[in-house]
Amino acid sequence: MKVTDVRLSVINSDNAVRAIGSFTLDESFVIKGIRVMEGKDGKNFVSFPSRAKADGTYEDVAFPLNKELYTEIVNEILNTYQKVMDEMPPNQEQAKQVDLPDEKNETKKKGKQKSR
Repeated sequence: MKVTDVRLSVINSDNAVRAIGSFTLDESFVIKGIRVMEGKDGKNFVSFPSRAKADGTYEDVAFPLNKELYTEIVNEILNTYQKVMDEMPPNQEQAKQVDLPDEKNETKKKGKQKSR
């Protein structure tokens, strides 16, 4: 499986969430509800979609089962986030919808949103 698309909306907030979005696998399966988070150490990480359980804890509802796919997904999302941040003007206060083209498929236009 390959990550073929990543879509992120950057969030300007005081909490640890830096962006929310989705990614597509093999141009066939979309996972929504991912988050780019900033850890206490200042490093960004990816949080997969989760739901609250009755006891107040959370469990992931979609996640890769092997290390190779996990690494590919996380790297694609964090690389996309970094590209978005590099292109964003300093001190921008509003969230920005971003749709970066897949490097293998340059026919997609930046900023164009598809409904799913």
